[in-house]
Amino acid sequence: MPIRLSGLASGLDTEALVGALVSAYSYKKDKYVKAQTKLSWKQDAWKTLNSKVYGFYTNVGAMRLSSNYQVKKTTVSDTTKAKATASGDAINGTQTLEIKKLAKTAYITGAKLDGSVSGSTTLASLGVKNSNAMEKASISVRTGTKATNIELDSSMTINQFVNKLADAGVNANFDEKNQRFYISSKTSGAAGDFSISANSSQGLNALMKLGLLSDREVEDISNTTGGNMAKKLFSTGETGYDYLLDESEMQTLLTDLKNYKNGTATFDDDKKAQLDDLEAYLNTKYANSEYTVTTKGDDGKDVVNTYTYGTDGAIDFSTISDDALNALASQAYKDAAYDTTGTKSTVISRTLTFTTGEGSEAKTYSFVKNVDGFKDLIKSIQEGSEDEDIVALKEYLNKTYADEVYKTTSTNDGITVEKYGTDGNIDWDALVNDEDKLTAFANRLYADSTYDMSSDATYQEISKAVNAVRDGYVAIASAKALPQETSEEIAIRAQAIADAEAKLKEALDDPTNKKWADYIEQNFGAQNSEYDKSYSDFWIQSDNIDLANSVFYRVDLAANVAAGNITIENTDRAIKIDGQDAVITLNGVEYSNGTNSITVNGLTIEALAETTDAISVNVSSDTDALYDKVKDYLTTYNSLMNEMQKLYNADSAKDYEPLTDDEKAEMSESEIEKWEQKIKDSLLRRDGTLSSIISAMTMSMMSTVEINGKTYSWSTFGVHTLGSLNAEKNEGYAYHIDGDTEDSYTSGNKEKLRAALAEEPEVVIEFLKKITSNLYTALDGKMKSSAIKSVYTVYNDKEMASEYSDYSRTIKTWTDRVTDMEDAYYKKFAAMEKALATLQGNSSSISSLLGG
Repeated sequence: MPIRLSGLASGLDTEALVGALVSAYSYKKDKYVKAQTKLSWKQDAWKTLNSKVYGFYTNVGAMRLSSNYQVKKTTVSDTTKAKATASGDAINGTQTLEIKKLAKTAYITGAKLDGSVSGSTTLASLGVKNSNAMEKASISVRTGTKATNIELDSSMTINQFVNKLADAGVNANFDEKNQRFYISSKTSGAAGDFSISANSSQGLNALMKLGLLSDREVEDISNTTGGNMAKKLFSTGETGYDYLLDESEMQTLLTDLKNYKNGTATFDDDKKAQLDDLEAYLNTKYANSEYTVTTKGDDGKDVVNTYTYGTDGAIDFSTISDDALNALASQAYKDAAYDTTGTKSTVISRTLTFTTGEGSEAKTYSFVKNVDGFKDLIKSIQEGSEDEDIVALKEYLNKTYADEVYKTTSTNDGITVEKYGTDGNIDWDALVNDEDKLTAFANRLYADSTYDMSSDATYQEISKAVNAVRDGYVAIASAKALPQETSEEIAIRAQAIADAEAKLKEALDDPTNKKWADYIEQNFGAQNSEYDKSYSDFWIQSDNIDLANSVFYRVDLAANVAAGNITIENTDRAIKIDGQDAVITLNGVEYSNGTNSITVNGLTIEALAETTDAISVNVSSDTDALYDKVKDYLTTYNSLMNEMQKLYNADSAKDYEPLTDDEKAEMSESEIEKWEQKIKDSLLRRDGTLSSIISAMTMSMMSTVEINGKTYSWSTFGVHTLGSLNAEKNEGYAYHIDGDTEDSYTSGNKEKLRAALAEEPEVVIEFLKKITSNLYTALDGKMKSSAIKSVYTVYNDKEMASEYSDYSRTIKTWTDRVTDMEDAYYKKFAAMEKALATLQGNSSSISSLLGG
């Protein structure tokens, strides 16, 4: 804007004169500015009201649906055992509930360590070490969908080990105050269960040193693993036949007997004699014994059926069922004993190897012994044998095991640590004179010794199975990774997959491979995911040699524990809580879940404690909730209707217009606010659009509906308006419920709505659905889009927006005119000022010449 200096020569107030000269144009511009401002306020008023109308519209839309009225309430006969909630799908009535099991999160509380362990403590200081490259201190952490091997290095710290556990898929922490590891699964239930087991003897030693060898792991080693896979010595008598076999091989032997007796297979005379001897032995021992077969009943529950193998001391092997044959094989295997003589078993003796001296002076010693053999060697050392091998062994054992902890004992004064010796010397006398200590040390030597796996039949069997099965899964994965963009590539890929699947099937058709595959998946594997229960990813990601070694170690350990060759100390165990699903029985049918919340057909049971007797859960329609739903709906309707009535019946503001800046300058802030509020309150007064909305809503609410031949209205259920004479101003269309304790107008009237909801809820609900459908249809018609308004809008928003733009263009036109006129007048006054200045200059010169 130009800077104007005016009236210097004339002394006139040029700015005031120009303002007066253009005032007619300024008045017109201000008129349009005020009109636009008023329109803007009206747009805002409609936007606010439209938002409320649309919110009510969506609420009414929900009220039309049956699902909106499916409100249930539940009661439980014993709230200390369970809580229950019901959705609309739940069936009304009383149901019988039993809480069989509560969900548990898998948890390990480690054994207490020596009191000085911190996060920076190395595993070496706890006695964790790797004896050689072939004997790694390796452990396995297995969750439902993940199997992770962790190699423990002597330099690893406690904190680093905790991080490794976390990476393996469990929550882990070492509490320095309590000197224990605390490990838990990430989810509750059986699916969240996990295990921590040893892959090697050094790994087992590490678990013991870290206080993480759990009672559950020892139980699994002692019972499950050895019982299922280890070979046992089965003998039919002093003059009979001896067999060294596992449970699968026992089943094969009995199958041969069945095929021999029913004539479906032929055998040579030696085999026949052997089978006759076997039949006589089994008849004598098991003919009248019972066995069980579990089947599913019609109700889905397990049914246990009890049978006998035979009668009168004879089993009919020619017709024996597969169930009976398998049960007999399992029983015979269970009753067999581990061979402790070392003459028939391949899992008894191990080799302890060490080297003394260096370079050309180096000499290697080897001792092939079972546990008893190692005891004899220790006794030879204690007796002072001067044999070169015994002397070398004594030196090696002193160097390697003297400071190793034998056991720790918790007392009131803390933890007492007992070692095999001190200062690099084992107390041989104390060792030999204490049978428990001697056995523990012999077990330790046995565990640290190794097999000649190249000649071990069991290891070769495991290795063959691992290679065959893993190769099959790898081949399938490789085939699936082939390109498939062209028809030729698709055909090649399909054939490759078929070939690979056939290869895997061939591997698993071998009973031995299948036996080990099942065992490995059960004890070492992890399923692909929560939804994919196969083990293909586990097989593909496994290392053949490491997996075979781990499996063999565990089978061998189990066999030796069962045979008494190795004992696992029963002190300072970690305590393992298995992950467990919650199990309930509802109306005689069993359900389970990983958490204590179980939903069945809309009824959600929150199990709190196990029950000894059945409790009841009652589901019924919630009259109070339905009543509140109707009341909330009417409250919302009344609030909107009262507001629209207030806007429509607002006082006139005929003589009020928005203020210009000059007008505001002459008023206080409070005066401006009151002035503008007066205008804003009246913007929708007598508005035709607003009137049509009010009319549509009131007519819909006052309509009647027919249900089963009878006509109903709001008044049927004690719901009505007060009328213009009795209601407060602008509240004549609001609805009130007779008997509503919160309504001062109708609280004393007889209550009809609640009684109707209790006696005939279906009728009330059907009325509500129909009456709100009518209202929804009426509002929907008002909210359709057109050339002058948008969808879901009850006012002419497009038309108002166009009108606002027109005002903007008009205001700009009149602003430009005012500016042009001002510029023209200022130019004329400037010329006048210039002429006067010139005249005054000339006058001064003449006056000076005349001596003025």
